[in-house]
Amino acid sequence: MGGYEQHVARLRAVPTRERSWHDFFNMAVWAHFPQLRWALNAVHVDVTLGPVDPRNGRAPQQNVAAQFDESGIIVASSAPELLAELGRLRFKHVFWERRRELLATTRFWIVGHGMLESLLTPHRGLSAKAVLLELPRAPASYDTDELRCQIDARIASRVHTWRADPPALSPLPLLGIPDYADNAKPDFYDDARYFRFERRTRQRQ
Repeated sequence: MGGYEQHVARLRAVPTRERSWHDFFNMAVWAHFPQLRWALNAVHVDVTLGPVDPRNGRAPQQNVAAQFDESGIIVASSAPELLAELGRLRFKHVFWERRRELLATTRFWIVGHGMLESLLTPHRGLSAKAVLLELPRAPASYDTDELRCQIDARIASRVHTWRADPPALSPLPLLGIPDYADNAKPDFYDDARYFRFERRTRQRQ
């Protein structure tokens, strides 16, 4: 069986092209979140998963892994109420009305290398696929590497469970995150085309 993921699993090496932003961001994510990336790779190459979609050759679990691989974001917060509101897609409420609380309790880690490349030319419409993670204490109480390594291990562990029951990842409009764009006024969040999505009935992540 050939392909990129199989190459990575077999040789324990990540092919990287010169002068490619896509590959640069891919390697940056591998460097910062290695446990997560190996967990995703393990799902990608698992031949026991199925049934396979004939359109792309992937099982449902692998489709979710591919979405997260390309456009994923981790939202890590010590405020479970804010995570719940993001899961309900109440974006203006969280990003604007509870902005100060959000900044104090929540960190956003983009782990989708395709999404990082898209942010080179940001535009309304960019929406990541989010995994929501509750932290036991405020992000500021961690050293930066301590928080990153803890998140890496916890999300990798969660990805391994996707084989049994793949989640519906939450949509998250990136330019709504405070300071990710010129969004310091409430009317920025009134664009219903960007900040209103169809609700999902299944939120397990």
